[in-house]
Amino acid sequence: MKRQLSSRHGRPAALAGAALALALAAPALAQQETQGDKPAPAEPATAPDAASDGAPGTAVSSEAAPSAETEKAAEDPTKIATKLGIAYADELSASGSMAIGPKLKFNARIARSGQWSLGASYLLPVAIVTFMAGRSELDTGVKQTRYSLGGFVPLSQLGLKTGKWLIFVPFGYTYSNSRQGAVTDLDQQDGIPMTVSSSSGYLGLFTIRPLTTRLTLMAGANYTRGTHDYSGVAAGGGLSYHLTKQDTAALRGSYVNNSFGTRKRIGISYQHEF
Repeated sequence: MKRQLSSRHGRPAALAGAALALALAAPALAQQETQGDKPAPAEPATAPDAASDGAPGTAVSSEAAPSAETEKAAEDPTKIATKLGIAYADELSASGSMAIGPKLKFNARIARSGQWSLGASYLLPVAIVTFMAGRSELDTGVKQTRYSLGGFVPLSQLGLKTGKWLIFVPFGYTYSNSRQGAVTDLDQQDGIPMTVSSSSGYLGLFTIRPLTTRLTLMAGANYTRGTHDYSGVAAGGGLSYHLTKQDTAALRGSYVNNSFGTRKRIGISYQHEF
């Protein structure tokens, strides 16, 4: 009987204790539920650490501020970049450039017939200057060895606004040594090569214009005037298609006509930028 009374009187005391514990814990539970409904506060942004290569902060900073060379179009003749490409215009050829820092690059091209060019370009604040040596052959059979020092001046660097047209002025000096392998003349024996050297200067215009995000128009022409009544014109144009940001395919045509002969070419090319 005492055991039953003790059980009856102990139950209200236990219930009262549990109610008091819940009342004391209610504010803390309510606060936990409220905080659970809110999103977790964002961690404060920290400045990129120069010592943490490959850290996310460093990558974001690099993408947010791309270099001026990265922003230039693939067709821009003033771009300093490492590239490798192949082309076919009556014969197969390979070309490439290697950038050494942000201002210097080396250029090379070689064709299956043995025609070649080799040079270097240096970027100045208002132009790019290129030295080049090369050998080419005209359709008349005349072989020309050329040494030139010139470059391109973007009109935008001179403060001229050209809208979506990117316009450049090619300029330079060329020394050429032309050799004709089969000469027939009353004063010479048949087959004796004839070599003519000439110094000349050239000036022209070159432009590129993006038509869409992937398609770009290219066109240009040069006029050359030199010693020994040497003169000539060169013109070319085409369309390039950007497969990716690093890969470009192009269809080009060119025409060269000087005192020693002519050369016409239509070809396709592909280049990859590293």
